[in-house]
Parts: sequence; structure tokens; C-alpha cells
Amino acid sequence: MLIQLLRKSLPLIFISLFFGGLISPPLLQARPSVGVLSVNIHYPSKGLNWLGLYLQEELSLQLQLADRFSVISPDSMYHWNRRLNNSGQLKSSSTEFINSEISQLKPDKLITLSIQKVLNKLSVTWSIHSFGETNSFQKIQNIHSWITPDKLIDSLLQDLKKGDKLFSDLTYFPLGYTWEGIRSFYQWRLKSVPATNSSAWEEHKGELEALILSYPSMAASIRYYRAVLLIIESSMMRPAHVPSLNSAETDILAVMKVHPGNSAHHSLLSLLHYLRKEPLFAKQQANIANKINPGNGLALILYGLTIGKTPQAGASYIKKGLRLYPFVAEPSPYGWQPYHVLVKDLEPWLIASISQNAANYEQLMQSGMESYNSRLWSEARQSFEDASVLEPSLPEPLLGLAQLKLAQQDLQTAFSLLAKLRKKFPRHVEINLYLGYAHEKLKHHEKAESLYREVLHLNPEHHKALLRLGAVLIKLGKREEARSFLESLTKKYPMYTVAWWNLGIIYYQLGEIELAESAWEESLRLEPDNNQVRVRLEQLRAELF
Repeated sequence: MLIQLLRKSLPLIFISLFFGGLISPPLLQARPSVGVLSVNIHYPSKGLNWLGLYLQEELSLQLQLADRFSVISPDSMYHWNRRLNNSGQLKSSSTEFINSEISQLKPDKLITLSIQKVLNKLSVTWSIHSFGETNSFQKIQNIHSWITPDKLIDSLLQDLKKGDKLFSDLTYFPLGYTWEGIRSFYQWRLKSVPATNSSAWEEHKGELEALILSYPSMAASIRYYRAVLLIIESSMMRPAHVPSLNSAETDILAVMKVHPGNSAHHSLLSLLHYLRKEPLFAKQQANIANKINPGNGLALILYGLTIGKTPQAGASYIKKGLRLYPFVAEPSPYGWQPYHVLVKDLEPWLIASISQNAANYEQLMQSGMESYNSRLWSEARQSFEDASVLEPSLPEPLLGLAQLKLAQQDLQTAFSLLAKLRKKFPRHVEINLYLGYAHEKLKHHEKAESLYREVLHLNPEHHKALLRLGAVLIKLGKREEARSFLESLTKKYPMYTVAWWNLGIIYYQLGEIELAESAWEESLRLEPDNNQVRVRLEQLRAELF
């Protein structure tokens, strides 16, 4: 059995020696690093998420097959895209994006696409960010036919060739896919991974087996994900189920023959050897994966876990890997992923990282609010953005950025950010409050009223919502309701200066001038330095006499 294992592994060992630097090492290291960050589907192209995922992976594959680029895996790009999108950095200026945390991957080019399907045409906008000495950004726009997948991908690559000289020598490798096969496979990919050993899990695996039989041209991609499922299934057992890992290895090696030079394939094979307690082979495959793509954080993590007799021996590699791929312990919207099995072994570094992040996060949020209150907009923005990178699942840093945009009168950006936050945190009091304020500033007064009332339903004593609701009732012309509300508010909270000011406005609009004078006098008594109230009171007295 050992002899068979060694025989099977000889080609991989040779590749390892080649990429490990014993034979002609420098060529791959000098290759430009490229990643397809995201494909955004624009209205009215609903239901085409499968197309976005396909284009991201197929373009990445074509760049990899060109054998001239170090291609960042679509999986890594997917996770970075989520993090940048949650922090609002994808919509920030090109300079801010280029200087964001993703720059530590040291990419030469990052590509995003925006697509919109109209009949049988596809409107495509490329955004190409160049890092390094150039630090530039360019856009390419074109209309494409999507008669067949091969023709669409070929024409998209023509855009790249004409638009950026780095891609001028690209050659298209047709793969003979059909739209039916692509749609079926990627719709399966977008489903959540069920719990192992459940009936849904068996059904999920059965659907994948049916795809292999129905669409043989896509066998390589399908077999890769069959290997993923086998690894997830085997890792649920302690120790891992070796027969399942052996079947997964067969699939991965078959895929590597069809699509050689793919860093993600070697990372997955490294994980497989790690689970099978074969540290030598795990280390070799991790080394190959890292040589193909030096920004492969997972490869560095696996290399660090296997380089010595204990994981601590590879601590420096593990730490660097977690900086490049800080998603190992994060939940995936698609369910359990194979690399989640590493969380337990990485606990010493993850706990330290979480503890440090928590301390840094609190400091950054405090600094951001202090800068915000001092109207130091640039410093506040940087603090909130850094805090969001540390804690991408928390809404407060993005809420801080939204408040900053409101203060700067960038209403549309603030509104967009707050609307996204509300979808994710529908019962968050402050998000609803500031989204209501954004609606109010945009003169969507009915929507603002509804949101302020929702805040008060969640927290009846929320003073800001009480004050804003009074103001918006005035703007809506609901004078009697506004009067009743504000009179009740000033009785309950007699120290609310703004409540007295707004009550004075409603009295004035109703023609009750003396009551308006009394309300504004009370507002000025509470806030003697408020010149707006003082001037308006003087104007009112001039009207009376």
C-alpha cells in the first residue's frame, strides 16, 4: 500500500520540487497577480445570480489556463468581495479601494464586472483596478451577444485584450459548455449546503451526481465539488473517514489533469492529505499552491500547520495566512465549507486575533466618534472603515459611516448604505432612526414618519425619534396631530429644547401667536445661546406690535 501511495505521489513530488525552488524557481513568482473580484447583476436582470458566479469563475479559469498569471481563487475573491461590500469600500473612490485591506494580497489587477441582460444581449461594464506603481483605474463598456457560452467568454476576453495591455496576448480556450448545463450546475452551487447525514444532504449529493451524467462537458467542475462534499462528509468523523477522502483524491487528481496549474486544487489536495494525517504530502501541496499564487492564504495556513512537529513551529506562516484569508472561522452563507475543519487546530491564533481585534475595534469606534463630533471627517471615516474590517459582521462601523455621509450632505450614499443595513438588521433602532432621517432629508416625509414610529415601537422613550417625529408631522401638514404629540412631549420631557421650538412652529402655523411666543421663550430659556430661536422670537414680537 505504501509503495502504491509513493508511486501515485511521484508526479506530485516532482511538481513540488519544481515549485519549491529546487528546479528553475523564479518564473511563477514574477507572474502578475490577477483576480476577478465580483460580477454585479443589475436590474432588471433578476434571477441571473448563477450567471454572475459562472462568469467570475470562467474568466478566472481562462486567465489561469493562459499560464501567464498568478490567479487569485474565486473563493478568496468571493469572501473579499463580501467584506469590502459590507464596509462600503467597493463603492468608495478608486484610491481608497486600492489602499484598502485587500492590497495585502499584492494584486497587480483586480477586476469587477457589472452586467445587465436585455433580450439576447448583455451590457457589460468592466472596472479594472491596477495596484503597485500605477495605482490606476479604468472602465470598459461593451454590448455582447450570449448565443453560446464559448462565444460570450471569447468576446469578453476580447474586451480585456483591447482594454488593458497586460491581457493583450490572451488566448481563449473553448470548453464546449451549454447554457442549460451552466444554469443547472451554478443554480445547484447557489443552494445552501445541508447538514451532513441528513436526507437533504443525500438529496444534494444525488443532484450533483445527476449533473455529471447530464452534462459531461462540465465533468471537471462538477467532480471538484463532488470532492468538496466528500471532504466535508469525511471531516465530520474523528478521525476523518479515509475511504471518502480517497474518493475525493481521485476526483481532485482527475480535475488537475484537465485544468492544471490551479492553486485552489492544490490547496484542497493539501487539506485532504492533512485530514488523512499525511503532513509531508500536505506540506508539498500547500507549497505548490503558494508558488502558483503567493497570495493564497489557505495554502500558507496549511503549510504552517504541517511544517514542523507541532503547529506552533509554523506560527509565522499561519499568522500570515490568516491575514490573507481571514475567513476560516467565519460562517458561510452557503453552509459548512471544507476549510471550517481547520478552526479547532487554529484556535490559538484565532482567539488571539479575536481578542486583539476586539480591543482595537473599541479603540477605533471611540476614535471615530470623537473625530466625528469634532467634524474631522477624514479621520472619522478612516476609523470607521478600519473598525469595519476588524468586525465585518457588526453594523455599528457602517452606521458610523452613514452618519458621516449624512453630516457631509452626501444623502444618496448615506441612504444606500442605511437601506442595505436595514435589510440585514431590520429591528436595529439606530439604523431605522437614521434611515428615517435620510428619508426626511430627501423629502420622503411619509416614509420618514413610518420609520420614526417603528423606532418608537421598539423603544418608546427614544428621544431623537420623538423629536424627529414631531418635526416630520409638521412637514406633512398634520398640524393637529403634531400639536397633540408635541404638547404631550413637552409635558413629559420639559427639557427638550427642540420640542419647544417645534411646538412654537405649530402654534404659529395655527395662528396662535401668543402660544408660539411662550413656546419659543421656553426654548430660548433652555438654550440661551441659540441665535436661531432668538432671532425668530424677535421677528414674532415685531409682528405682534
